[in-house]
Amino acid sequence: MASRLAISSDGTFEVEGHAYLIPSEFSAREVYSYRRLIEPIPDIPGGTSLNPEQRRRQRAYFLRRAAACIIPGLQVQSLEGLPLGQLQNMHEWIVAHRPNLSEVARLPG
Repeated sequence: MASRLAISSDGTFEVEGHAYLIPSEFSAREVYSYRRLIEPIPDIPGGTSLNPEQRRRQRAYFLRRAAACIIPGLQVQSLEGLPLGQLQNMHEWIVAHRPNLSEVARLPG
């Protein structure tokens, strides 16, 4: 089991022995990509519906991708050991501490 992810006040954290820094600002493209990746994906009427476990796995995958799109050097695979709750906590920290992502306001559950 992965240890708890701790993010310092300047945005540094460690995963699998590698240190990463959450930048203080992001490009318009990074903000757009990040926002699209953290939006919930609704079920399509008449389409395939996901069961709760599939939805949880999908949510974790997109949260890993969102983090990788804004944190230099971070790979999606590096976050695979983190449980969904820790991934959500990471994104809550990002939204709360990075001004040009503050419009994201609240992460969907």
